[in-house]
Amino acid sequence: MRRLLALALLLLSPASATRLVLLSDFNGAYGEVSYPPALTRTVGRILNDWKPDLVVSAGDLVAGQKASLTDTQVRAMWAAFERDVRGPLARAGIPFAFTLGNHDAGLAQDRREAARYWQAHPPALRYVDHSAFPFRSSFTFGELFFAVLDAAGPNVDAAQRRWLAAQLATPQARAARFRLVLGHLPLSGVSAGKNRPGEVLREAGALREVMERGQVTAYVSGHHAAFFPGRLGKLNVLASGGIGGRDYVGFPGTARSTVTVLDVDGDRLRLTLYDADTGREVPLSTLPARVSGLGGTLERVGDLR
Repeated sequence: MRRLLALALLLLSPASATRLVLLSDFNGAYGEVSYPPALTRTVGRILNDWKPDLVVSAGDLVAGQKASLTDTQVRAMWAAFERDVRGPLARAGIPFAFTLGNHDAGLAQDRREAARYWQAHPPALRYVDHSAFPFRSSFTFGELFFAVLDAAGPNVDAAQRRWLAAQLATPQARAARFRLVLGHLPLSGVSAGKNRPGEVLREAGALREVMERGQVTAYVSGHHAAFFPGRLGKLNVLASGGIGGRDYVGFPGTARSTVTVLDVDGDRLRLTLYDADTGREVPLSTLPARVSGLGGTLERVGDLR
């Protein structure tokens, strides 16, 4: 009888919520084939403490974007990424979803080698559109729909915006509780060191309009290496931070390496921010209330809905 009761309680209990880890901008100096110690510690926490269902990255996985690097050097950087990041996660059964950054796909050589690596190591995801992988794709993961933009540079053109609108109109996107768009460059400046033309998306207003119409939960970006959950117009924007952070626009001395845990909690994505150097939680209330960069003012939000 006790065994039957335990089985009934197990069947009636809700399924475990989905957990994601957001980890971006962890490349080293140009051509570097090792990673900062904070990344090694963070991968250890992912594997041993947080144990997410999926790791998501807004790019800059390797240290390319230098014309003098040879194919052999670029391949060595991807081998280091395989050794230190993707490989350990894969062995633990944790897929790695990503958009490519300017250091991963900023030059023709980088794009060729990124395609070579990822075509050999495709993430085990449920794709909706895989035709332009690894530069652009869409997929579902539990209650989430992801559209991945090719935003390694500042131009997301009309063709990509049409593609995104079409993806957000698919039955898979409409059925998802959360719709996330992943791109490397942000819609608006977040960090002081990157708050200039060429470091944020051009025609950001047109892209934001597509996401607002498609009822996107958040646009998730990298590049500025300063974590900030904000609101721009009617859209949530999540600047994902990075290993080796930068100061916020208007707030000198605020640089911090960060990694974020996102938990599906009913109708919200709950954000928990950690200092990647110390491992300590960073309350969101300690972040600036607003950040005013090129492209508009971001008003801080809490969890994403």
